[in-house]
Amino acid sequence: MSLTVWCPLAMEARAARRGSRGEAKVVCTGMGPDRSRRVEPQSGPVAVVGMGGAVVDGIEPGDVVVATEVSAADVTSIGLPQAEAVARGLSDAGFTVHTGPVASVSKLAVGSRRQELADRGAVAVDMESAWLLERHRGPAAVVRVVTDTPAHELRSATAPARIYRALRTIRRLTPVLTREVG
Repeated sequence: MSLTVWCPLAMEARAARRGSRGEAKVVCTGMGPDRSRRVEPQSGPVAVVGMGGAVVDGIEPGDVVVATEVSAADVTSIGLPQAEAVARGLSDAGFTVHTGPVASVSKLAVGSRRQELADRGAVAVDMESAWLLERHRGPAAVVRVVTDTPAHELRSATAPARIYRALRTIRRLTPVLTREVG
């Protein structure tokens, strides 16, 4: 069964489509918990791919985070056993990869909110993964390209360049995911 790539934002989905070259089905799911919960669960392998924020030091803009688990305030932690294999495949392909828990939140996590999430064990944050995967029962991966960190907030003059770089990275990493997850 071929891989389905769920991308919350249209620009992420366009980048993933360009990278997949038709080898994966790419679906734009919409941003946030409400839209994520409306996505029809898949029985085959899925990868949630998009941009995210780091909540700990040592992860830089442009780095890739592969979630070992995802959770949200209203979603029990979902383990992702393929994380190490996916991370190894991305690392072997030349990406700077970090693994760890990803927290899904309903609003942008900036300032002290990042530290709260880090204190709970998260290494990165997004706004969809836990809700997208809460009903999914097949193989899954969550891959987020970091656009913002505690030292580089999303609302800054350099944010557009970091977003552009993240989209290029999404395009380049999608073929790796079709091999590792699909």
